[in-house]
Parts: sequence; structure tokens; C-alpha cells
Amino acid sequence: MGAKLGKEPRSDRGDTTLHVVRDRKGLARERLEASPVLVFPIEACVVELSTGGTVTRIDRAKLALVPPRVAFGLGGVSPVIQVVLVAIGTRAEATFFSEYGADATPDVLRSVLAEARVFPRTRWVDELCHRYVFERTVCEKHESLAARFLEVELVKEAYFLGKEALTSHTRASVATNEAPLVSKVRAHIDAHLFEEVSLADLCRAFGTSESTLLRTFRRETGTTPVEYTRARRLDEARLLLETGTYSASEVAIQVGYASLPAFTSAFSRKFGHAPSSLRKKGSRVVLPPHGEAPVRRARARD
Repeated sequence: MGAKLGKEPRSDRGDTTLHVVRDRKGLARERLEASPVLVFPIEACVVELSTGGTVTRIDRAKLALVPPRVAFGLGGVSPVIQVVLVAIGTRAEATFFSEYGADATPDVLRSVLAEARVFPRTRWVDELCHRYVFERTVCEKHESLAARFLEVELVKEAYFLGKEALTSHTRASVATNEAPLVSKVRAHIDAHLFEEVSLADLCRAFGTSESTLLRTFRRETGTTPVEYTRARRLDEARLLLETGTYSASEVAIQVGYASLPAFTSAFSRKFGHAPSSLRKKGSRVVLPPHGEAPVRRARARD
């Protein structure tokens, strides 16, 4: 585990390594790593992954997991190449099993790593990838708490995406084959998630009638734009709570609820438990955005 990718000399301690390939010459060579490798094309880049005589096309809606000691090649399809390779180190894997041992087993991971796999890239995985690259390449923070957190999250997502694949379950990727109108509306909602955007505002923005928008949106997503907005806000609320940085009251205000009881009720209906159940006892670690030393604070009561 923890084999070197590119020029990173940090594999001897079981570290996760990162290599960002931005040229065809660097892409076009066979690779054989001692660690499982996650392959993420960035932005509009499309690559072809070759393993064992099988060629699979990977775009921004997908990611690949290549098992350790399996030779693989990458070929550029897009004119601009930008591919992220993350070799999962033993330290991140050990931390994952230490934290999630009640829900994860090495046997399942071995089954997941029995062959190369391509998964849908969920919004959270896409965000993890971009944040990890930012932390390691822009901030140049390789040992920060933020980098370690992101590495463990990548292991966790790879594990559970793989486990779902073993049972023929899947999740939606960041890009789906949906009607252009719905894609535009969803993108608009996500960009203005915590602003007050009415159905009439959306219709004006995209030159359509309320009946057409509602019919098309419901057909593609099974819900309405208003219901979709509420669900997305609650998804963001859950992520905020899981950081341990904010109280339920603070999160309720951030995601647009006028009162804690209203937020608690909506959150409990969606997730089956109260928001306060996500917060652990003790002190919390506040992760700074650029990898400075973390700040520990005593928890305030909700």
C-alpha cells in the first residue's frame, strides 16, 4: 500500500499519494502500483482506462478504482488532459476501519478490490476530490488535519460505492441524462441554494411556463423544484452538522429555517433522526480552509 505516484516521495510511511497529470506524455504510460488507485478526470476531461484488455471511458460523472498490483493504462480522449490519481495509503485505510469498523470489514474491501471498477461520481465524491487537490497542490499542506480527513473520506466513499456495486445498487452521479431544462434549473437552484427563489423566478429565468416546468421537473426527478430545494438544503445541513463545527441552531439559520423546532422536524422526517444526534460529545476540531493548525473549541449546547 502507499506506492509512489509521479514524483511524490512519501509512500514509505503509508501515506496517501497524489499525482495530477496535465499532459498526454505523462498520461500515456502503463502504471503498476502497490496501492489501490482512484482515477478522477477533472472538469471536461475524458480518458480511457485500460485494464486487462478492457477499455472503459471515464468522464467527470465517473471515477475508477484500480486494485493494487493491477497494471493499467490511461489514454486521453479530450484535447485538454487533467486527471487526478490518488493512491490510497495504509494510514488512511487503517483510520477508516478504526472509525467505521462497525459498518465496514476488510473482507468486503478485498471483494471490492478483486477487479477494477468504475463508479458514478456522486456530488460529495466530486467535492472531496476537488478539495483534496486544492489542499495538497494549492495550499501545499500534506500533513494537515484537513488533508487527513479528506483522505479517509475518499477511502470511505470508495468502500461504500464498491459495496453498493457488489449488491447492484448505485447512486446518482454529478451528471445524469436528464432534460436540459431540468439540468439548468437544478444548477440554478444549487448556485442559489440559500436564496429565496420562487417557481415564478425560475420560469422567468428559463423562459418556460409553470406547468411545463413542474411537469418536466417531476418527470425527471420525482419531485418539484420547491421540494428539491428543501431536500438539498437539508443535505447541506447534514454535512455541516457532521463537521462538528456548528450547533443545530446555527445550522438551522444557515440553511434558511426560521426556528430550530421547524428545522428539527424537517430534518427528522428526511433522515429519521434528530440533527443533534450527529454531534459527538467532547471538544470539536474546526478545520481551517487552507490547512493551518486546527483550533479546538469547547462545544456549545444546542
